[in-house]
Amino acid sequence: MGSNARVIVSIVISGVLIGLVVSYCIRTCMPSETIDWVMWIAMAAFGISAVLRIALLSKQLNSNKEE
Repeated sequence: MGSNARVIVSIVISGVLIGLVVSYCIRTCMPSETIDWVMWIAMAAFGISAVLRIALLSKQLNSNKEE
């Protein structure tokens, strides 16, 4: 049960990260400065990696339940 709880907590943290990324990207919809574009792209990359992490963790959680 300990590993399932750890996976669920990781999924929740990744979900919170996605929420932060979406709110940042919506607030700065069309950046004007170069550094703002770099930050926007970096935040989008963090969001994509969080989505991929959730997919990987849910796959791991599913395999743990089958065992």
